[in-house]
Amino acid sequence: MAEKITQELEHASQIVLAAPNIVTPEQRIAAEHVILEFRKTKLPYNICKYILENSKCDYVLFQAATTIKESVIREWALLEATDIEALRSFLLHFITQHILLQSYAREQILQTVAVILKRGTIDIKGASCDSLFQDVTNLVVSGNVTMQLVACSMLTALLNEYSSSSRTSSVGFTWEFHAKCKRAFEEKDLKRVFQFALQVMNELERQPEPITREATAVLNRLLSISEHVLCWEFTPKVFRRHIGSFEMNQNVPLKPNKNWRDTLLDKSVVELFFKIYKRVRYNSDMANHCLQCISQLASLNGPVFPDDKSKCQYLAFLLGAFLPMLASIELQDFENLGIANTFKNVVNTFSAATFMSIPSEMMESFLHNLTHQTCTMGRSATMEEALHKDDTVYMEAYEYMLESWMELVNKMKDISVDSLKPKAIEVFNTYIQCHISGPEGTRTQDGMDAALEDSDVDEIEEDDRERFGDVLCCIGTLARMVPYHSIPLLSKILEDRISRLHGQLQRLQQFAAEGHDVSMDTSYLTVLYEDLHWIILVATNVLTIESEGETPMIPPDIMEYTISTSKDVNIDTTLKVLSSPNERIDSIPGAEQHTDGVVRLVSGVFRLCEVERRAVDAKLTGYISPQLISTTMWFLHRWSRSYLLPDENYYTHVPSNLTSKSMSDSHEQWVSHALLSSFGRDADGAQWVISFLFNCIMCNLNAWTSEDNVLKDSLDLLVSLVENKSKAEYVTKCEHLWTLAKEEANHQPPYNCLPSHSRRCLIRALVLAGSGVKDETWKEQYWNCILGSLHDRFYKVVCQENFSKLYCTGGVKTQVIDLLESVRGVALGTRVDNLNRIFDFLHPLLQECVKILDVYHNYEDVVPLVLELYSEVIQKQLCFLGEAKSRKLYELSLSVIETYSNNIKGKHVLSNRYDEDQEDKYNDILIVMELLTNLLSKDFIDFGEDNENINPEGGHVKAADVALYGLHTIIPLMNADLLKFPNLCTQYFKLVSLLAESDAEKFVHLPDDLLKSLTSSVELGLSSYGSDTTSLCLEILSSLTMHICQNNLQGSKMYQSICPFMKFVFSMLLIETFNMELLDSASSCLFCLICCYQNEYREYVNHLLEGQREPAYKQRMLEAFNKLTPPTLNMTVNRESRIKFMESFNEFMINVRGFLCVK
Repeated sequence: MAEKITQELEHASQIVLAAPNIVTPEQRIAAEHVILEFRKTKLPYNICKYILENSKCDYVLFQAATTIKESVIREWALLEATDIEALRSFLLHFITQHILLQSYAREQILQTVAVILKRGTIDIKGASCDSLFQDVTNLVVSGNVTMQLVACSMLTALLNEYSSSSRTSSVGFTWEFHAKCKRAFEEKDLKRVFQFALQVMNELERQPEPITREATAVLNRLLSISEHVLCWEFTPKVFRRHIGSFEMNQNVPLKPNKNWRDTLLDKSVVELFFKIYKRVRYNSDMANHCLQCISQLASLNGPVFPDDKSKCQYLAFLLGAFLPMLASIELQDFENLGIANTFKNVVNTFSAATFMSIPSEMMESFLHNLTHQTCTMGRSATMEEALHKDDTVYMEAYEYMLESWMELVNKMKDISVDSLKPKAIEVFNTYIQCHISGPEGTRTQDGMDAALEDSDVDEIEEDDRERFGDVLCCIGTLARMVPYHSIPLLSKILEDRISRLHGQLQRLQQFAAEGHDVSMDTSYLTVLYEDLHWIILVATNVLTIESEGETPMIPPDIMEYTISTSKDVNIDTTLKVLSSPNERIDSIPGAEQHTDGVVRLVSGVFRLCEVERRAVDAKLTGYISPQLISTTMWFLHRWSRSYLLPDENYYTHVPSNLTSKSMSDSHEQWVSHALLSSFGRDADGAQWVISFLFNCIMCNLNAWTSEDNVLKDSLDLLVSLVENKSKAEYVTKCEHLWTLAKEEANHQPPYNCLPSHSRRCLIRALVLAGSGVKDETWKEQYWNCILGSLHDRFYKVVCQENFSKLYCTGGVKTQVIDLLESVRGVALGTRVDNLNRIFDFLHPLLQECVKILDVYHNYEDVVPLVLELYSEVIQKQLCFLGEAKSRKLYELSLSVIETYSNNIKGKHVLSNRYDEDQEDKYNDILIVMELLTNLLSKDFIDFGEDNENINPEGGHVKAADVALYGLHTIIPLMNADLLKFPNLCTQYFKLVSLLAESDAEKFVHLPDDLLKSLTSSVELGLSSYGSDTTSLCLEILSSLTMHICQNNLQGSKMYQSICPFMKFVFSMLLIETFNMELLDSASSCLFCLICCYQNEYREYVNHLLEGQREPAYKQRMLEAFNKLTPPTLNMTVNRESRIKFMESFNEFMINVRGFLCVK
């Protein structure tokens, strides 16, 4: 019998493993059926033993081991403890007797042993791991390398099986069972595994050099086991966020319990890993394992430390081994990341107080090594970038080191950062040196220079400011610690490079004037441009802090620096330097000694702008770097938001590191007098600066119409100058604004040659500037200039007699696109003080845009522009409009949605093959959903006036009506394929969620087919597209079920359509993989569903109870359900009942989910 089965399996295996051209699909399916049927055999242990002892096919051996594993779990109750132990011993003996097995077969047999041990962990039949450890010990002392490697494989299988992660076998254990086994293993055996590895590694380490090849193989496996143990995620006391999860978390700090103190707080253990590392560091695989162990030891924290003293002692002997090792070696490429991660873990793990408690010499050595390694890795990262290597190991390591610095600075700031300042200077200097050429810098030109030709800049991924944004931010933070060093240094280098650039450009101009050929080698100019580019990038991050969503402020360190140097500053001299961008600083008397440092650095950038402007005037545009101009405009944009016309009320606090003796009642003492005199609201300097910046912007708009980045950064600067009304008032005093407005109104070159997105931004800035005009007469003239010409051009093109015939010609279509972009710019310039004027201007144009949409419905470059215009008008204006104007906007929106809907049918057909690039084809659908979402926002945010005269007659369009009409178009399109696109998916569910919350009644009357499509999409959203989408779908269900309950709509079509979700959500929460961060919103949704479908809830509970075979689990589940929905709980959708249910559900999840989730 056993022999026949063996032959059948061997024959089936040959077919399964055969090439596709040798066997037919039918033969392969039949062979697979034979194997699967064998794995279902009852009590197959004797047959499997026979197969293991007699078959020569490794694949058959693999299947025999798999069959034993599955059968033991399935038939555990039928087996005696002696049978189980005998089976485990047989498998181990088989492994040791068959050392030539294929690795996959051997690993499967060892996994089977581990599963047997795990199944018996909390069962009286189960044996402890003592016998296994004895077997492992016997294999190791045997002296046979193969046997020793088998022993290591046994331990690895044990660790994988008990980790309760993705490495754990899927054999049908409940999550609760996995968790209990893992905790039991942690308490009894995990430490033994580690100690065993330590013992053997100690013996191997004592062997004389060189280590034999066989010992190296064993040591490598032991290091891997040690790494596995030290990266172990110890079971927390509170399970709430982990219940049902088998995912493996990355970068887990080492946090064992107090039972590990005797091992991990033993100095010799730490020293052992450093000794081994010195011996194996030239083997990259072993070195990585060992470095990871060291890095994890550096993250040791938690109850393993009895007190603060033990932390100090541990940190001392850890650094006592780590720092001398660094001093004695020169790092290889692959070592940098591990060393950087170790530094990072040390800094993140230990407090500032702990660092201050170690010997001062050791602390100084730590800072020295941190600094040295940061600088070294920074140099290598720069070279790596210059060579454009695909493997960026040095940059990753450098980023880790800078993260360590940021954490250290943050921890030390409450004590003292003085000890860090010399090191910060060294890191900052090194960064500057690496990014500029000689004589100050080290950047080379021999084929490794990061300074590329400008034509290549756009081809290399993203811009430097984005690509290296995090690094530059860290460098800026370190520089602000030592502004007395960093700011003068940047000013000096900047001024030197500008002088060199000016000289080179003058020489070119002179050659051209003399009639010489100026087609000369420009490599030196390229070097200068790259130097200036990086200096300005750094200067931007030193003087400013990214303030997304916050009011931009002058950094406190910079403010304190300029205040502290005020006694040596002469305001007149400072203003002279600022207002003389055409002069070298050394030509201004006293400028070197008596100019404010910050103003001097900013003046240097102004001088660079002046040099560039003069080069343009001299027709040397071809020799100027667009990248540098773009970077300069970016600097001015960031700088102007914080420094130009600052609100002095924000700077009345006293810096925390100043003593009470240095305080004064004088307001000006805490706001730099030099900065206020140069850029403040009551200073002439600010008006001069604005005029200068405007001149630079206009120069760029004239000279660089084909450089998108230059235009974008220049116009971003322009917008920043006018987006604040108080700043706009200063801008309107500038003659350049009126010149720009008139030239734009005339629609003549170069402004009519700007790319459409640049025109949009320009018009936006001009509209925003209008709020700054105080004189009513001038204000009307300004608005007539800006809006009047656009109005006339729009009607001239769109309302011409033959428009319906000429619309498709290239010239007319281009004009329409240009006009739409300009009108969008007007909409984007809306703010409260110009709202009524802009609405009255846009309303008739929006009516014409419906016609444009109808005419151009087949043109993918026009349709999105019309839709975006409507979306932006609604977003910018609706929440501030009164009811009468809001209704006008609703009616227009309905018209545009109707026109869009009538023309979209049959247009969007998705390819069966999912491709992210296809998402652009559906941009119009995305914009429509954004438009509808913006419409619904009026129900949640409304600042409109209520005192308007409203026609009381009915029939008026509402936001929900428009949104629902749009949904009639969109819902049929949103199938599983289209929902794969992240932006479309998120916007769709956001729209449905808002409509369900604001007007759920609309869903009651949906046609059957639409309602079916909607519920199908919600079902997909709950399980297929990430936690954010799941959250939105839960909100949709909550809103709809609340509406059903509150309005007694049981029996309606919507009631029937949502009914299946009660079981679906319950199953998702209790059984499926679920993000526990969504537990609150999910439990709230579930309560609404239970209230709405109480009979179905009872049936589902009974179904769960009947399906539970374990009596103990069944009783626990019954008790948990009784506590979850007791008779005293009011099953109506109100806040009080929902909160009670949510509180009970947390406990319910802890009690029940653990044994319902199975792996």
